[in-house]
Order: sequence, then structure tokens, then C-alpha cells
Amino acid sequence: MEERLPGLDVVIIASFLLAFKAILIEGSEVAILSLATIKQIGRRNVFLGVALGGLGSVVTFLIVEQAFLALKTLSEALVNLIPGVVILYFSYRFLRGFVKYYFRGKSFRAKMEKWSDEVVEKDRKHSEGLKTTEGQIPFSIRNSLPVFSITMTEGFEASLILASAGAFNIQWTLVGALASLILLIVVCAFSYDYLMRVPRWLLDLVAGIVLLSFGSYFFISGILIATGVIS
Repeated sequence: MEERLPGLDVVIIASFLLAFKAILIEGSEVAILSLATIKQIGRRNVFLGVALGGLGSVVTFLIVEQAFLALKTLSEALVNLIPGVVILYFSYRFLRGFVKYYFRGKSFRAKMEKWSDEVVEKDRKHSEGLKTTEGQIPFSIRNSLPVFSITMTEGFEASLILASAGAFNIQWTLVGALASLILLIVVCAFSYDYLMRVPRWLLDLVAGIVLLSFGSYFFISGILIATGVIS
């Protein structure tokens, strides 16, 4: 009997790489923002914003993951097609970023500096000019919301990719996500500049190619299953 696609080896590699790249790309932006603003808005405001955004992202992942798993009760074709479409969409997003940073001369550093300035400015308005004895913005849930908003936005995008990968192999998806998180924490422990030194266009290009390859694979597999070419 002919083996049904996708094969186990491809699924394991895809789940790991998709999760690793999703956390690395989206998580690096949150890490850069946090390190760039922590001295101005305070460690507790940053940590609370990241923690709340991370929790929201985990909840999003669990909900979408269960939705994808529920597709298995309806159709095996759908469980390949829909996650495949999601992965292909984000491959387009990353490849568009590559074009923007490499060919159009956009600056990733300028983008992150703009984000950081906006976060600090929002917190200054919230605190109405009040500062701690260290010259930082006072700690409050409201003052953590700007960091939360960006963390949640980036986390939401990562959650969709993780849920798509988890629909095929949840164990290796979690391994890939954990490995990427550990790498980010280690890099952040040394220096903020290390995150900025890696060319953003290169990260987007590699991520775009990885997602395009596996997204196409799963999407085509879904079509082949739906049409009865493979069984």
C-alpha cells in the first residue's frame, strides 16, 4: 500500500523548523523592544507586558491548535490544506520583509527604534510625567500595556505558525519553540546588539524559504488526499 503524505521524517523536520523560525523571528522583535525600553519604562513594566502578551499568545496557540486538531475528525485533507495555507501566508510575509530590507533599503534598526520611542511616549502620557526616584516610569498595569500590545501582536503571529506546525507533530513543534526561546534568552543575556547584528533580511529570507517549502508540501499533500491521488 502506498504511504500517505506527509511522511513522518518530513513532518518532524517541518514541525521543528517552523516552530524554531516563528519564535526566533517574532520573539527577537519583542526581545529587542524590551531591552531598548527597559531603562526608561522600568523592568517591572516591561516584564509584566511581556508576561501578559506571552500568556495571551499561549492561549491563542492552544485555541487554534485545538481547532486544527478538530479538523482531523472532519477530513484529513483539511488538516493539511488549512495549516498549509496559513504557513504559505506567513512565508509571503517573511519574503516581503526580505524584499523590503534588502532591495528597498528599509532599516530594521529604524523600525525598532520607532517602536521603542512609541512605547516610551505612550507610557509617559499614561504616567502624566510622574517618575520613580530612578527616573523611570512608575509601575502599573496600564504602563505595561504598550509592551503587552506589541508582544501580543508578535505572539499572535507566532501562535498561528506554531499551531499549524503542531497540527502535524505537536512534540517536535514544542521542541523547536523551546530551543528557539533558549537561544533568544542566551543571546539577550549577553547583549542587545547581538540581536541587531544579524541582518534582518537574511532572517526573513531563510524563514520565508522554510515556510514556503513546507507550506507548499502540506498544501499539495492536502490536495492529493482530497482528490484521492494518495490514500
